[in-house]
Amino acid sequence: MIKKLLATTAVLSSLALAGEHWNVDLGGVTMKFLSMQVSGRSAAMSGAGVADPFRAAEVSRNPLAMSTVNEPELGLNHLMFGSGATENFVSAYYGYPVEVKGYKMAVTGAVDFVGYGDIEGRDEFGNQTGNYGAYGWSLQAGVGSRGAIFNWAATARFASQTIDDETAIAVLGDVGGSFKVGKHFAFGATLTNFGYMGDYDGVDEAEPMALQAGVSGFFPFAEKWSAHASFDLYRRADTDMHLLFGGEVLYRDMLAFRVGYARRPDTQSGISCGIGVNVGMVVFDYGYSPRPAFEGGNHNVSVGLKF
Repeated sequence: MIKKLLATTAVLSSLALAGEHWNVDLGGVTMKFLSMQVSGRSAAMSGAGVADPFRAAEVSRNPLAMSTVNEPELGLNHLMFGSGATENFVSAYYGYPVEVKGYKMAVTGAVDFVGYGDIEGRDEFGNQTGNYGAYGWSLQAGVGSRGAIFNWAATARFASQTIDDETAIAVLGDVGGSFKVGKHFAFGATLTNFGYMGDYDGVDEAEPMALQAGVSGFFPFAEKWSAHASFDLYRRADTDMHLLFGGEVLYRDMLAFRVGYARRPDTQSGISCGIGVNVGMVVFDYGYSPRPAFEGGNHNVSVGLKF
């Protein structure tokens, strides 16, 4: 089984290195907000940990997060951009466990919204033409398993983005699978945002399709403490391969300290960090990730309620 999983991951990963559809020019994909990290935990770990999801808050970017939904959870993710940026990003999510003839599963839903303030418009000669607005949103639903060893998940998503007076729509999907080896290691892979992408006023653009595969390790130490470490490869259709490293130290399931590093050859590498707190029914995650081009960083906050 392990050999089959590794072989499948290798074959899927090779798709990221070949084929016209996987090699879009930098900046050639649209609706990039669908590939931005939104949960505080994921942001703190630089997006690493596809094989080690923790809560339903991650489900809008990692479908395998459905494997963690052992009780209903409702919450919000809020991404606050660094100084000089005018974006506003909010994501609401819901996860609900179900059981069908003894088979443990979960159903999830999420809504994303990103809005931009006044954007300076210019014509083809560089002359200012006035300001305009832009916004995008998506609605998704998914189903997945909650097994102790092997898990699968699938998500369907409808998205829309409007820039000035032009609107494009997309019908996209996510799929993923993971396999846990003993008590200490897990392998996982996801293919996200594949499907149909509309155009803007007759101009074709590509969806932000991405492949991510990784391995995670789980190591208990002392009493009631444990450490998680993840190494992932990430490839979006318009980027080179990214190397993602992430880790966290947990005290039971109540407190977590997190750090990550992303090696991005085509953009900007950086170190991220954050914390997580679980108090009764309330769960909270915070993550900070650098954004040097905007003289600051992003702040991701996730607040959920389990009931």
